[in-house]
Amino acid sequence: MVAITDDIFAPRFAILQDLFNDGVSAQKAAEYLASISLANDSGPEGGITSLWSLVFKCAYKFPEHHDKLVNMLVQLSKLPDAKTSNGDSIVLHDMQVWKDLPMLGWQVRDEWNASVPAGPPESRQNAILQIINRNKFTARLMATQESVFAYSWFALITLREALETPADQSSERNLEALIPAAAAWISILGADIYKWNERFDGALGKGGPLWKGQHGFCKERWQLWKERFGELVTIEAEIRDEVRTAAKDAKRRMEEIEK
Repeated sequence: MVAITDDIFAPRFAILQDLFNDGVSAQKAAEYLASISLANDSGPEGGITSLWSLVFKCAYKFPEHHDKLVNMLVQLSKLPDAKTSNGDSIVLHDMQVWKDLPMLGWQVRDEWNASVPAGPPESRQNAILQIINRNKFTARLMATQESVFAYSWFALITLREALETPADQSSERNLEALIPAAAAWISILGADIYKWNERFDGALGKGGPLWKGQHGFCKERWQLWKERFGELVTIEAEIRDEVRTAAKDAKRRMEEIEK
């Protein structure tokens, strides 16, 4: 795995560090990152893919700067259409650079393949934090209400994995990651999720063992999630206090939203 400090990221990572330190605005950071990425030796597709990889690495390492990363991506999507030297618009996989932030959704999907290993405690904890921060960051992208960040399915599968399987069928290390990850969606985007009535075809929106209803979002499924957060506070599995607190806070937030 390429490290965040690898030479391949160096110029762009320096810009993001300036952004985090308030040395450059989100608008300017977007302009600089766009220019560097399009000038990449591997071409626009390689440069843009590398940029998305770096953004997520920063989202994992610097969660305190999620808002700045999100704002930079919003500004990036509002840049003028990128052009070739011949004046033609640069389109990748039917997505316009930069309006459509091509392949960013693919990067999000790749990040969702991460899991918690059964290895040393340090490796497990790093993976747990990565899953939690992945969900927080993606929820904040959606909270912008920008159409380019259409990631509701990732909210659904996180809530499903965390809350629609009986506790005795979930390993401790998965709950340690999944409960706070699901709670993050409620904390950041809960008021919107409560209103969603989005359906997904086929298996995309299917439920876990505890849900046999609509394949997607609905008020009934919301009620199941709220009940399950409450149940997870009292489960016998030895999970950390902060995980129980995340479940308790999520349930309370859902009740507040309903009022």
